[in-house]
This record gives sequence, structure tokens and C-alpha cells, in this order.
Amino acid sequence: MVYSFLTTFWEKYRGGTLRPRNYEFGKEEVVLAATTLLVFLAIFLPYLRGVTPADSGRTYEGSGAILYLDQEEKRITLQHGEIETLLPAMTMDYDVESAESLQGLKTGDVVRFRLSPRGFDFVVVEISKEKKP
Repeated sequence: MVYSFLTTFWEKYRGGTLRPRNYEFGKEEVVLAATTLLVFLAIFLPYLRGVTPADSGRTYEGSGAILYLDQEEKRITLQHGEIETLLPAMTMDYDVESAESLQGLKTGDVVRFRLSPRGFDFVVVEISKEKKP
């Protein structure tokens, strides 16, 4: 990108048309600026959301109650407590990595679960009933 900027402005400088006081952006400069902005957004947008590529292997543990589950769609609604360093206590829908992990669970069960980031969302990668004391 630096090379693109330098060549665009160097050609105008060598041609004698680059004057700091009355410089007007041409088509090349507008396209170059817009492309650069889009590249920076594509690179840094995950960091703005708090999810980094390094987080892709990290998991977060939590516990809560099942409010709704759909084995066909592999979705679950959990009312969970705070998940340390990630989310406050809330009710939220999550995708589930595999439908098999939902076998034997039903609405109202108290569960422990593990979340993993997938793109901009979190997916339940492991879930099990909490053992009664």
C-alpha cells in the first residue's frame, strides 16, 4: 500500500502538477484512499469487536439454565451467570457445535458449558448437566 501511495504521488510530483496549496484529488487518489480504508477495516474490525485471531483456540467456561433448545437447528438459549473476562450474566442464544452434545438435555436443566469464538459469535463446544449435590 505504501508503494501505491508513493507511485501515485511521485508521478504527479515528477510531472510538476503536485502543488501543496492547490492540490486536487483525482480519480486515482480517491480509489486508492477508499481501497486503503477498506483494507484497514478488514484487518482491524475483529480487534474492535474484542475477538482476535489468537482467541480462536481459547474457550470460556460458564454455568446456567437451559430456557430453550432446538436439536435440529443446533441452537440453545441459556440464562447464565457471569462468564469471567467475557460476558456479564444474561440470557442469550448460542449455536451448538454438535447436536450430539444436546442429547439427554431438556428445558430447565442446570448445565455447565464451554464457549469458543467462531468469527464474531460464540459457539457452545461442550455442554453437560451439573451434578446435583
